[in-house]
Amino acid sequence: MKHFRVLCALLTATLTASCLSSASALTGVSSWAKTDVHAAQAASLAPDTFASLDARTPISREEFCAVALKLYEAERQIKVPRTKKVYFKDCKDPNVNTAYEMELVSGRDKNTFAPKEPVSRQDLCVILDNIRTKCEVDKPDITISAKSFSDSRDLRPYAVSATEVMLSTGIMKGVEVSISNDPEKNGQTLTQLQPQGTATREQSLIMANRFLSTFDAKPLKPSDQMNDNDAILASRPLAAPESPQPKAEPDKDDRSETPEKVDAASQTEVDLNQEEEQFLLMDEPISVSGTVAEKKNAVFGEGNGYYTEQAVAEANMEQITVKVWSLLSSGQKTPSTKTFKVHKAIVDEVHAVFDEIFEGDEKFPIKDAGGYSWRSSTRSEHRQGTAIDLNYMENMECSIDENGKVLKVTTGSHWTPILDPYSIPAGGDVVRAFAAHGFAWGGDAWTSKRDYMHFSYFGT
Repeated sequence: MKHFRVLCALLTATLTASCLSSASALTGVSSWAKTDVHAAQAASLAPDTFASLDARTPISREEFCAVALKLYEAERQIKVPRTKKVYFKDCKDPNVNTAYEMELVSGRDKNTFAPKEPVSRQDLCVILDNIRTKCEVDKPDITISAKSFSDSRDLRPYAVSATEVMLSTGIMKGVEVSISNDPEKNGQTLTQLQPQGTATREQSLIMANRFLSTFDAKPLKPSDQMNDNDAILASRPLAAPESPQPKAEPDKDDRSETPEKVDAASQTEVDLNQEEEQFLLMDEPISVSGTVAEKKNAVFGEGNGYYTEQAVAEANMEQITVKVWSLLSSGQKTPSTKTFKVHKAIVDEVHAVFDEIFEGDEKFPIKDAGGYSWRSSTRSEHRQGTAIDLNYMENMECSIDENGKVLKVTTGSHWTPILDPYSIPAGGDVVRAFAAHGFAWGGDAWTSKRDYMHFSYFGT
């Protein structure tokens, strides 16, 4: 049935490309993309808001929400009623709020969606994979590793799995880039992932159409999906106004989408046994040295704030190499190094942190370490070069309720100190070393989430 439906769409596109309704027709479609874009339009994947818009312009977060819902409707062969609820202060668009309600996308934080920002390629993969999950389609075999691309380090941990799914199915493809900095390779190209690059409107439609051709979801009956005209699936509750909290809350960044760390709607349900759950009971947080105001003055200069331009931020970053312990398959620990970028103002502090971890009694092993990364959230500390993530898979990020109970895992898979040598113990050498040099730990710093991999200089 699925293949018949797709074949019909392709035939329709071929026969009627010149007379498609202008209600959803993009303008300036690239010559190489015309057949695929027409097929996507014939499959009703292009929203009406695309009328007369430039096909080669980067698609916004708001626009892709409309495409995502169109794709879900085409996969499940059902019309999704748009919610009347509004979850964000900066966006009342029903497509955005419906996609959020269905857990296909997430906001930059609980009040902000940033609807006009372009969608990064990695976040586009995350949203598409969220649609696959919502359609109850099994995860395909991974045949293409993100690590096979020379720029795989630019891919954020939260987006690795989704990106590999899209690469392995051919929904997402690499980008051919000319090698211009090596005279001996003049004229040659290499294929890059460019996960933090943007996708155009025509590219997003093509990927949506590939998705429709690839995955065969079981159609839903309207009664399976809706309780009433205002509720879709398991609707998210409206966010109540927060009362003042003594702890700083994290900013949602595009790991976000955490999870925008971006879209983190790749969240998975948590079912912890008692042995694992005991490790989520936290002692009092270790005191962090220095005040936030002092640290911001040291990093940005008095009176200056967060970076708004990538070039300015990168000019203030410095690549460092630190000593770490590596864990061999035999269980033996051996000295090694990790290299990443941080803000030049905190280089000495970061070296001191890792020296103390290396010299500590635990000899804590570090297999993943990431620092500076230009992210879409203006307040992301990774964007400022003042945050460091360690061993992301074994130190999950998760949302919690008011009692500290884990609700959703948004990045990584678990946090089980003692059971897993890569999980960071509360009160251990790693947390104490970072705290002594002014870094808060996401494992105990906030009231709305846990981010056990994350250490931040400003506490966000």
